[in-house]
Amino acid sequence: VAITGGIGSGKSTVTDYLLSRGFTVIDADKMSRELTSAGGRAIPYIREHFSDSFIAEDGSLDRVKMRDLVFRDPDARALLEAGTTQVVIEDINKIMEEKASHGDSVIFFDIPLLFEKHQEGNYDQIWVITADYNLRAERVMKRDNIEPSVIDLIMDTQEDENRKIAGADLVLYNNGTVEELLDSVDDALNYFEL
Repeated sequence: VAITGGIGSGKSTVTDYLLSRGFTVIDADKMSRELTSAGGRAIPYIREHFSDSFIAEDGSLDRVKMRDLVFRDPDARALLEAGTTQVVIEDINKIMEEKASHGDSVIFFDIPLLFEKHQEGNYDQIWVITADYNLRAERVMKRDNIEPSVIDLIMDTQEDENRKIAGADLVLYNNGTVEELLDSVDDALNYFEL
């Protein structure tokens, strides 16, 4: 089951809850962060294609500097994704094969860029978490201390919410309380008998 949604939609809240319920959740963002942490597999690629100035003192990717570049320069974003996102997709495909060979019947994959990277055909179900644009922006500002203009740039690079909703097997609306969101997750688990 792929879980996706735009920035600030509540994906982490849902996947944390699924983990607490004992489900296996594979987090694409976590995999990407590991690739770009100190000593990560993507660091040599970043040095080669972007220079040492994009590497922080601790040897990890300077995320703020890279974010400022890639959300303003589509060519730079494509270059970064070739050395990070593409590797994560390949790793996820290997995990799927491995888990299936061990007989795992339900695996959730938290994949923010599912539709953007045209991976929707690789999953049995797609759950989209969504919320009103302004609410999502407010959450991201509070969580990440990002300027509204940068949030708009990030959201502009993500697939249109209506396209995600149209491609979903299940849509979870997160405009209310956390409890309401988690109740809707329980309803979905019961409905799909997971």
